[in-house]
Amino acid sequence: MKKFSDNESIQEWITLNRLYEEYLFYYLLICLFWFFVGLFSIGIRIPVFNDMQNLAFNTVWFLILCVALSIPKFWYFLIKGRHGQLFQATVKVYETLGSIEDVEQREQVHKQITSNGKLPPNRLETLSLAFLFAFILFDILYTRCWIRDLSLVWQPDWVNMCIGWVHNNLSMPPISEDRQIFNLWFNGGHSDTVLQELFGDEWAFLASPFGDAAMFYHFIRVVMFVPILAALSIVLWKPLRWLGMQQIDPRNIHSAMSFFYVVVHGRLFLDFFMAIGTLGFVTKLLGLR
Repeated sequence: MKKFSDNESIQEWITLNRLYEEYLFYYLLICLFWFFVGLFSIGIRIPVFNDMQNLAFNTVWFLILCVALSIPKFWYFLIKGRHGQLFQATVKVYETLGSIEDVEQREQVHKQITSNGKLPPNRLETLSLAFLFAFILFDILYTRCWIRDLSLVWQPDWVNMCIGWVHNNLSMPPISEDRQIFNLWFNGGHSDTVLQELFGDEWAFLASPFGDAAMFYHFIRVVMFVPILAALSIVLWKPLRWLGMQQIDPRNIHSAMSFFYVVVHGRLFLDFFMAIGTLGFVTKLLGLR
């Protein structure tokens, strides 16, 4: 066990051997494994089940995958055992921390090494990582199981309320005097061309069952915007600080340009992650063409 003789040796120890990124690497590999399990298994149809029953079956399987994603520490322990390298390194950190005799100083050092990434991800950080992968798996569940033959398999009243809210805040051609939250325009892109061939114009698309599916999907993405941004911030905060990106720390925002810098970086991370879901939805549309 390491003993400390002065504050200088404590500060030197604090800056060495970061464990957060090492844990995060293995946790990412574990989550990727369960993600690919979901990618190739969600959407399996049991012939004797109808569409609703297959949706219920796949939803249960999706929830099981979410539980598996939320316990990467257990899977690491199952693979490496209690003598795994990271577990042993974590034990040494706590042993070294316990060697600090001054209680107040020990608490301060514990807070500092937690902030500096010398300890493994806490439960919030682990669940945030699992949530990001679960969001993508939900996209797969939605496009493969909740939508069949260009319509929603299950459309209860609360789903209709969500769809109605999007409709009430939707701007459509030919005129848009009152700017709404959302816009629906066929602007000539590839996916828009497919929609025009299937439905003719925006109004026909909106009145169709697939229009309901698309509006509900859009509602989900809007609602999940802030949670996904928060989860990304929680997971990446310590690595970004370690890489020298203190500019994104809200405590360092002292001007309009600083705020703009933070918003742009956050939006880039979020757009990258949510683009995966959009790709899956468009692929679904083209496959049903």
